[in-house]
Amino acid sequence: MDRTSWIGVLVCLALLFGWGWWNTKEAAKLAAQRAAEAAKAPKLEPAKAGEAKPVDPATAPVVAAPAPGTPAIETAVLENDFLRLHLTNQGAGIRRAEMKKHPRHIEGAELIAINENASHPLASLSPGPKQYDTSVWSVVAKTKTEITYETSAADGVKWRKTIRLPGAESDPHEVSVLLEAQNNGSAPFEMGNRYLYAGSAAPLHLNEWSMQIGSYWMDKDGDFEYKTVDHFGGRKVLGIFGGGEKPHDQFLLKQMHWAGVNDQFFTTIVRPSEPYEGGVWIGRFPVTVEGNEVESRKKRMFAAEAALTLPKETVAPGATASVEYGIYLGPKEYARLKALGDRRQRVMHYDEIPIFGWLFGWAIKPIASALIIGLVMIKGWVGDYGVAIILITLLIRLLIWPVYAKSARSMKRMSKLTPLMKDLREKYADNPQKMNEETMKLYQTYGINPLGGCLPMFIQLPVFLAFYRMLWSAVELRHESFLWVKDLAMPDTLFTIPVMGGIDVNPLPILMGLTSFIQIAITPKTGDKTQQMIFMLMPFMFLFICYNFASALALYWTVSNTFSIFQTWIMNKLPEPELVKRSGPVKKGFMQRMAEQADAAKKAKEAGGALPSGPGSRTKMPGEKGDRHTKGKKRR
Repeated sequence: MDRTSWIGVLVCLALLFGWGWWNTKEAAKLAAQRAAEAAKAPKLEPAKAGEAKPVDPATAPVVAAPAPGTPAIETAVLENDFLRLHLTNQGAGIRRAEMKKHPRHIEGAELIAINENASHPLASLSPGPKQYDTSVWSVVAKTKTEITYETSAADGVKWRKTIRLPGAESDPHEVSVLLEAQNNGSAPFEMGNRYLYAGSAAPLHLNEWSMQIGSYWMDKDGDFEYKTVDHFGGRKVLGIFGGGEKPHDQFLLKQMHWAGVNDQFFTTIVRPSEPYEGGVWIGRFPVTVEGNEVESRKKRMFAAEAALTLPKETVAPGATASVEYGIYLGPKEYARLKALGDRRQRVMHYDEIPIFGWLFGWAIKPIASALIIGLVMIKGWVGDYGVAIILITLLIRLLIWPVYAKSARSMKRMSKLTPLMKDLREKYADNPQKMNEETMKLYQTYGINPLGGCLPMFIQLPVFLAFYRMLWSAVELRHESFLWVKDLAMPDTLFTIPVMGGIDVNPLPILMGLTSFIQIAITPKTGDKTQQMIFMLMPFMFLFICYNFASALALYWTVSNTFSIFQTWIMNKLPEPELVKRSGPVKKGFMQRMAEQADAAKKAKEAGGALPSGPGSRTKMPGEKGDRHTKGKKRR
């Protein structure tokens, strides 16, 4: 690299380290501020297993305070082979739902629990954003499979709520909630003024990204919306960008199909028996990860929560209205969610991916869906998810072999043009436009497509992103081991070096970076030395970015790189492609025609004349200098 390039690299490194120092300082200041606030806040005793958590009046508005003589707080447990529901009559809902097939840790009896971080039970009523029902309901009926609560509100409405375990014909994770409102008052009652609380979803570990925690809903015509906890503002990009924070938000829906919340691996989906016009409110609240409280505060980790309106129905005095909901409480398994119907597999939101989602989302979603189905199928044959990932990676690479081979030959031919292109750069050093024109002519003369070497990258990128997005939320990989990897859904940390706060040693990302470096090193070189140096640095950039990603992703990338090395080795054994000039007249390529049109437009502008017309020219667009818009603007 020349001196200017080195200066640029050093400046970037200085900015990177400066940002790291500033962000660490800000995180420490924020942690100290929150610790001081926590010391001043009233202390709440932790709830025992199966009991409702006490409510902090500073953060939980009271909708209906218990009156003298109201029933005592009671808890109950309903369970099948998959779910264990801990219910409470304070708010009449599900305090938390334990996943009996999903332990929290590889070792130990503690289970994953949905809604355990919320201050209020799932399926409780809410009159508005961040407001919750804390009244104590009466238990009027109870069996092994269902429980019924009742309460009478001050406006004369008698509420009745029945929570029932799934039947034999339903998915074992889908609970039924029947809500009835009997108007015993003298005035009509608007049922749509109440919300049903959909519970909360919180991060399970420190490496869980904020975009994996959020709220969602399905509107009319399959209009799926997903809002992460970053939707509410605050620092979110590199820890330094973002607007002001807001505590909650509301959205109106033309046709409520379903709504809910999710974390990386588990979700809550609340679906009415019939879609209706309504709305949702969504919010977030700070949480900490068990055993990593200080780090959680530094990273500013949040849980998502949501509630959906009841149907817009006016209940006349003496009349009764009812609505039934199916509430799915379980893992984000694609096949299971698809079998539920009503497009609930959209909860996987595979196209929700940083930067590339808007560009390749249309391809990522179907590819990721096919990949998870294939992965589960292959695992059923071989009995190991690690082996399944290797096999499906090899299958993908074999399918795109012809494209890769064509690209490799194109890159070899381009590398043979390097001396001629160097002569052009020296000859037209003072005329970049002429140099570009001559370069395009050179490509046309030898029949080389300058974009040919990029084709495999554009084909592989959506596949890689789909694989990455699928593995990102594949609950099937939790606690699945492979060789030294204890959990394919987590980094494959072998040990931690006790320096600088602890450095985890993750072998698979290191192998991924090493194989990426070898792959680039043996690939035919094109471009100048600066470009080649940038390409050689890319493996280290990806190693830094992906070091703490799921080991399943690092395994996929390592196998893919190893296959590419093998493929490149085979291609290098084949006879070298010849660089032969085309015979006869050379047809101008698209890039050359575009360059000539741009040159003609520039010359016409400098001469002060009209832009050229006729074949090969560009038509002057409305709004350019000298033209006026004659078409009126359309009113919205």
